[in-house]
Amino acid sequence: MRIPKPLLDHIASPAFFRQSNTHYLGRGLFGGNPRTLFAIPCFDAESETLFWQERFLVLLTPLKFALGLGASAFTAYILLDLHTGNITPAEALPRLPIVLLLLALLRYLHVSPRATERINSVAKLSAGLSAAYLLAVLLFDGDPGYYAETWPGLLPMYFFSYGQMFMSLRATLAFGWGSALAMPLSGAYIGVESVALIPSILNLAIVNIFGLCTRCQLEAYSRRSFREKRKAENSAEDKTRFLHQLSHNLRQPLQALSCYSSVLDTACAEPDSPHLQRIAGRMGLLIDELNGAVNHVLDIANLESGKQIPLLSAVDINPLLAGLENQFSAQAARRGLKLIVRLRRSPPYNVYSDASILSQIVGNLIDNALKYTERGWVVVTAVKVGPQRLKVHVCDSGAGIEDALREDIFKEFFRGNRRQSDAHAQGLGIGLAYVAAAAKCLPEHELQLYSRPGRGSDFQLYLPVAATVTQTSAVMPPGYGIAGSFVLVVDDDAEVLNAMVKQLTAWGCLVQYASGLAETQAALAENIRNPDLLITDFYLQNRETGHHIIAAVQADCGPLPTLILSARAIPDQEKAKLPANTLLLRKPAGAAKLMESIALAMAK
Repeated sequence: MRIPKPLLDHIASPAFFRQSNTHYLGRGLFGGNPRTLFAIPCFDAESETLFWQERFLVLLTPLKFALGLGASAFTAYILLDLHTGNITPAEALPRLPIVLLLLALLRYLHVSPRATERINSVAKLSAGLSAAYLLAVLLFDGDPGYYAETWPGLLPMYFFSYGQMFMSLRATLAFGWGSALAMPLSGAYIGVESVALIPSILNLAIVNIFGLCTRCQLEAYSRRSFREKRKAENSAEDKTRFLHQLSHNLRQPLQALSCYSSVLDTACAEPDSPHLQRIAGRMGLLIDELNGAVNHVLDIANLESGKQIPLLSAVDINPLLAGLENQFSAQAARRGLKLIVRLRRSPPYNVYSDASILSQIVGNLIDNALKYTERGWVVVTAVKVGPQRLKVHVCDSGAGIEDALREDIFKEFFRGNRRQSDAHAQGLGIGLAYVAAAAKCLPEHELQLYSRPGRGSDFQLYLPVAATVTQTSAVMPPGYGIAGSFVLVVDDDAEVLNAMVKQLTAWGCLVQYASGLAETQAALAENIRNPDLLITDFYLQNRETGHHIIAAVQADCGPLPTLILSARAIPDQEKAKLPANTLLLRKPAGAAKLMESIALAMAK
């Protein structure tokens, strides 16, 4: 929407009236404000052109019909006058040109390849000529007695001009009020008494006022419909482009996985296979990349659709940053970079945010900085910028970002030139898109970027301070201390259950598993000791859910740390029923994220 301009500027535009930004309800003489009758939305120049192109394409057939009807009506009036003897055949000939002109315009619209572009001109010409014809006949006859029969001939023309959008509103007003003024003046010129002119003046004025209101409402409705249609079309185009980019970018790691899998199958048949570990490591990186990509896509979709509702609470910034330092320190070391995370040493410590979303935002910023920094450092710090605000800086010594790319870097699947040629920088270009979408969905969160080419970048995230400030010491997440734990795993997918058992066993855990409520109860009955942790899917077969599994376990073992690993979003009302010692994790989850979540759940 363009910025409203002064009235004179609007008179020079097809829209003419400003859009009202306020809703007036229950006010004014009849319960509304008269200004709402003339509130026509305004578009930018491109949208304005597209709007009129679409309208003219729709109105081509109605204009042809109106021209044919007008030619027939004038022909009927001429024949009627001949029949009644009001005119002679010689006097009828000068009246035929208007019929021929209307038919000529009709033929032009029918055969011209540019007919749609000329609708406005044809409409103005036909309306002007028709009104001029009536005035010319009145003046030519010069009989004041014909005035009462002539001026109603303007009414069908007003229905034509006000009832459709053949002409711009400016041209419609000029024709309507111009002809309404010219007709009484012509009557006065030929000697019509003032008393006889008053009814025509009042009627023509009333018809023009009502016509103006009708036309404004018609154009406002048409413009709102066009705007909504454009939004839907743009949304469809964005989704199509998004899916195209998604399919293109996911094919690359999938192809690489296929190749590595083939090599691994061949290598396993060899007696001596020292390079298996390297191949398996590459496959693991690719799998983690796919997991991250799919999770980010789902998270962006959930945020934009409103399905992921932030759970706002007081979040201690120090443990969050400490956990991220632990998560990304190995990645920084592999790339030869220094990752420096500076924790806060004075209050405030707590911010009002969603802990999970905030961790993903800052984590994506750190991950992006590490991937785009060739040498040097990445510094993360949280500083106080006001009594109620903290600002998290993620600074790097990388190549920086050009001004022309400031908006593009937050689009899905955008990757810089160096990133595309760097075999060590994994990722599909979705991280910053999630950061932008997530920052918008959290109240009072603001993301800013300061960068100079060759001087690095500084991503700044402004956060609101929590109302209740409670200092919490910076304790690192337990991380990898899960070996020797007894874990009960419940999942109705056999492949997922088998893979989970093997993964936990490889980490040194004692594992017991079940596929549903009956098997869980049977397994609990055989246990010598209580499990240290329950890992369960939320939606199981036979309409069973995680609530049934948790209730069965608690009935046998008492309160137990629980990790729910689900591929489907869990409604808020279902989350509210879960025990306090329950963590949620979305499938698919990489090995590092799964281990971290298990450690956090067991630490509760």
